[in-house]
Amino acid sequence: MSTYETQSPEAALAALRSLRQSRRFRPDPIARDDLEQLLEVARWTGSAKNTQPWHLVVVTDPEVNVALAGAGAFTAFLSGVAASIVVALKGEGRSVAYDDGRLAERVMLAAGALGIGSGTAWFGTPESRQQVRDLLRIPDDFEPWSAIGLGYTDTTQAQASPSLSGRKPLSEIVSWERYGA
Repeated sequence: MSTYETQSPEAALAALRSLRQSRRFRPDPIARDDLEQLLEVARWTGSAKNTQPWHLVVVTDPEVNVALAGAGAFTAFLSGVAASIVVALKGEGRSVAYDDGRLAERVMLAAGALGIGSGTAWFGTPESRQQVRDLLRIPDDFEPWSAIGLGYTDTTQAQASPSLSGRKPLSEIVSWERYGA
């Protein structure tokens, strides 16, 4: 029986709408069982042609997460996470980027279900990816594109302002049948 069959559609949709990036965390560790549940969800994520092109490196060592935080323009928050999952992918092209995003979103939704905050980090340059590859001993045939930072959200610190969390109305982002219609 799927989650969608065991909870109301309204509850499932509310959970999907409420997912937000967390970038400030309490220092509490995440139980290994919870991390393994997230990895199991990741394992079942769909991929282009079912290639499952990923290898996931789980990092719980604070010093290594601090080093990862220095590996890109959008990675600084990793210095405060309880754990991170670095997503290394094999292959090239748009399907790899699609698979990366699909896996990250799925893990973030699962983390939210467990009461764990999460945020994505991007290793956007060849130099930053090489830095991550060297740090985590990732083989050359895998590209470490991103990481999912995990922890219990520190609600005493400011997160994104409400204006940044707002959404455009559907009328600005949706057309029916043809663009602009």
